Amino acid sequence: MAEDLTLYGESTWMSPWVFHAMVALEEKQLPYKLEVVPIPMAPEMKQMLRDKALLGSVPALRHGDVWISESLAISEYLAERFPAPGHPRLFPADLVQRARARQVMSWLRTSLGALRSDRPTSSMFARPNVGPMTEKGKADAETLVRVASAVVAPGKTTMFDEFCIADIDLGLALMRMIACDDPVPAHLVAYARAQWERPSVRKYLSHLPTTP
Repeated sequence: MAEDLTLYGESTWMSPWVFHAMVALEEKQLPYKLEVVPIPMAPEMKQMLRDKALLGSVPALRHGDVWISESLAISEYLAERFPAPGHPRLFPADLVQRARARQVMSWLRTSLGALRSDRPTSSMFARPNVGPMTEKGKADAETLVRVASAVVAPGKTTMFDEFCIADIDLGLALMRMIACDDPVPAHLVAYARAQWERPSVRKYLSHLPTTP
């Protein structure tokens, strides 16, 4: 039952992975409980998450006796456990588009390390002072813009025919730059800001002291 869903997040509200998991739940329109874990995490909480969900980290999703950690695994689980048409889609119905969405999400989690360091998630959610990008950060930014331009056509607010959860991850990556006034093509700015205005994203941002 969907009523048995609990998402474990973190008290700083700066995790892009908790962001992804919470948006996935909101997009699925599923009822869930939110457990906010204080950071730094208490040893007993870390051990409990290790025992239940393999990793002592958040996000973690509990669904009855099932525990899942890692944001992409969480959204995949929700997509398959609560499929369309009974629930809104998280992933494209088309096989090729679905594979491309997974490719983009996997790439965003395993690449662009210098950009994430130069433009941390707090640069979007808390707007601290950030300095100029490093050369490696600039190279990552160029790659991000190239890839985003290849999958988002001018005038489009989604990668594919309809919204999918990969739009949230790509929009967040672009917002790292947009929030810091780094140069981003206008059509990608419009695309990223369209993700930022989704009710699911605004729900997450409502937990912050201020919202960008």
